[in-house]
Amino acid sequence: MQLEILKSFPFADLPTKPPISGRPKVSDDFQQTIALLSGYDGETRRLVRISPTGVIRMGPAKAIGVYNVVANTDGYVISCADCPVSEVMIRAFPENTGRVFLNVGDTAALNVGYPLEGGEWVTLSVNNMNTLSLYIEKNAEKVAAIYTE
Repeated sequence: MQLEILKSFPFADLPTKPPISGRPKVSDDFQQTIALLSGYDGETRRLVRISPTGVIRMGPAKAIGVYNVVANTDGYVISCADCPVSEVMIRAFPENTGRVFLNVGDTAALNVGYPLEGGEWVTLSVNNMNTLSLYIEKNAEKVAAIYTE
């Protein structure tokens, strides 16, 4: 008995021709192919990447953007925008004299979250930037984030 895919699971960076539509049949070789091409992080399917010579890429994903935040008041709180990512590095600017608190999945506040002094940074694996919240202790201080695909 062949199973059918009831809900397609397309990959944005894996174009299929013709596009998958309807209820494709799932054969044993199709299941094995999908298992070899993708991984699941508990929330998102991700393609396994390799180099042009066929070596599995074990380094960080390709950077796709930088996000800068400048506080416009003491005790500035900001939640990140909706942006699918795989990793994000957040750094308090070196010239900051106050602390930055980073929280995941909840609102950051003074002494609530992971503290970053001026120049310190942290790298996190997250599926979306919108899970992150920042509390910047002092007006005009800055935070930078670089994120990957």
